[in-house]
Amino acid sequence: MPGMDRKESAASRSLGFALAEGVYGVFGALQHTVAAVLAELNLTEALADALWQLNPPDGPLPRRTLAERLHCDPSNVTFLVDRLEERGLAERVDSPGDRRVKAVALTAAGVDARDRLITATADSPTFARLTRNQQRRLADLLHQCINTPAPPLHV
Repeated sequence: MPGMDRKESAASRSLGFALAEGVYGVFGALQHTVAAVLAELNLTEALADALWQLNPPDGPLPRRTLAERLHCDPSNVTFLVDRLEERGLAERVDSPGDRRVKAVALTAAGVDARDRLITATADSPTFARLTRNQQRRLADLLHQCINTPAPPLHV
């Protein structure tokens, strides 16, 4: 890092490692929390991620948009959507903007499954260790890290 002496650079890397380790640890704790719900719903983490990204207020998503949200190739999305359809959680529909494009929407069962997944994650004991103010601050900081506005908090 130009302009930094070795001591400052090492401290920066150490802080970066502490941040990464903390985020990785929280991710692991959340995985552990939702494991039972994933088993009950017969979902893999990849299917749960697809389910999470299909936010009903966003409406049906074209496969390409879902692939962008999942950071994967559209052909992988086809596989995931096939598995969600087999479970009755999603369906292919005409895209509202272009009937030539197939979009993906959650079924009523998919909305219920997504709600269960989100509730299990939001109610995780991982976050219960923090005060309400700390939770708000963490939510704001995490959204700042990914450059998205924090959603309104429901108290």
